Parts: sequence; structure tokens; C-alpha cells
Amino acid sequence: MIERFASTGLITDATTNPLFVSQAGLSGDARYVAFVDKAISYAKANADGDDAVLELAMDRLAVELGLEIVELVPGYVSTEVDIRASFDTAESLR
Repeated sequence: MIERFASTGLITDATTNPLFVSQAGLSGDARYVAFVDKAISYAKANADGDDAVLELAMDRLAVELGLEIVELVPGYVSTEVDIRASFDTAESLR
């Protein structure tokens, strides 16, 4: 969807959030499936224990989608943090 609107020149910036990340991951689109696979591989290799794999995979998936959007949108791309961290600066930065 972003690709379609960005190509018109009508949007200059974009924001994504954890819900959009989750929906993209479940869409079945081959591009997003590849992002999910890459995020899971990254998390398995870098998480601090088995309990942290899912959280790190979701964070990495947000990064992968953000990197894709940066290629489409000429302006700023913002990725929102999990709402549970929205008032916790240290957690948001982590």
C-alpha cells in the first residue's frame, strides 16, 4: 500500500507501528514472509535466551519493514514502540 501511494508523490513520510508489523508478518506476501524468516533467524542468533527470541524477532521485523519503507518514501520513516514502553524512555531506546 505504501509503495502505491509513495509512487504518486502524495506522501513524503510514513509511520509504522507494532500492529502494522504484525499484520504484515501474517499477510502471506512473499516479501513479508522473507522479512519474518530473516527476523527469526536474527533473533535466534542474537537473543539472550529462548524467552527473548520472540521479542527480538518482533523488534527486528519492525526494523526490516522500516528499511523497506525507507526505500519507498523520500522523507522520514517512524517506527513506533510497543505501547507498553511508550512512557518508558529507557525501554523505548532499548
